[in-house]
Amino acid sequence: MGEAPRYAEGLYELARDTHAWLVPNGSWGETNLGLVRCGDETVLIDTCWDLRFTREMLRHAEPVLREAPITRVINTHADGDHCWGNQLFADNPILATRACVGQMGHHPPGQLRALQWGSKLFRCVPAAGVDELGRYMGDMLRPYRFGDVKLTPATQTFEGETKLEIGGTVLHLVEVGPGHTDGDCIVHLPERGVVFTGDILFVGVTPVAWAGPVSRIVESLKLVLAMAPRVIVPGHGPLAGVADLHAQIAYWEWVQARLEPLARQGLPPEQACRRLLEGADFRSQPFAAWLAPERLFTSACTLYREWGLPAGGLPGPLGALDHFRRQARLTRLAF
Repeated sequence: MGEAPRYAEGLYELARDTHAWLVPNGSWGETNLGLVRCGDETVLIDTCWDLRFTREMLRHAEPVLREAPITRVINTHADGDHCWGNQLFADNPILATRACVGQMGHHPPGQLRALQWGSKLFRCVPAAGVDELGRYMGDMLRPYRFGDVKLTPATQTFEGETKLEIGGTVLHLVEVGPGHTDGDCIVHLPERGVVFTGDILFVGVTPVAWAGPVSRIVESLKLVLAMAPRVIVPGHGPLAGVADLHAQIAYWEWVQARLEPLARQGLPPEQACRRLLEGADFRSQPFAAWLAPERLFTSACTLYREWGLPAGGLPGPLGALDHFRRQARLTRLAF
């Protein structure tokens, strides 16, 4: 997205035989992955938004994988930037929640490839925020190559909780969705003191609630707190600790407390978000420094639906474009 890196891209050792692949600064598609060595094999947690970036991770991780190749993949949720590299591991078991698998085909790679081309045209339409949509989506999608991505859903599913014991290592998978998406899960390594949260946690980046309820995300963050991990790997952003969990809980509590009165007054989500983001109260909060504050709009629409209030926007296939057009308009604000 053009920002200066706030931390180094690369492979981070978290504990014995446990690594994270971190991509700064954790914005759109800048996804964190996990590599858990279990004896003579490795479990990969999530894949990248395209094959090129997934292969880049594999090249850098080759010293780790040389003696313990990847034999299994876990997808924490169905967003493409966490599972569209799955096809490189199609011969291995791929595990996710049942709800995650049900959502994986909702937005196929071809849609984003078309949007990459469309964004170039949108930039040339200086009306109703269409040009802003073109810049917003174009900048977001520019680094990625979706043309050779073949959607490869998980082949094994679970609901609730499940434990994998591989090579003497226990991986505890807990379904925490719906929240960020319909089928979120976290991966806890109790013996190593590590939790991979997927996108229920963002660090230094504004979180998003696509599915809701937001209360479920807060419950999930508190569950991670109760696990008392030594290291937390968020879906996006640098390595986290307990303070980061508390910070995101505070964000969600602030959003709900400030947004609901405006929603009940009848303000549409875009207007309500603009009022909040321009206000002194928001600018005084620690999370005002997080990247992509305009993402509040997506979460606001989710909360409006939770509250039984109209979120506006267009129906059908144009709805997603209209949604991001309205969100892109909030980037005009001087954060």
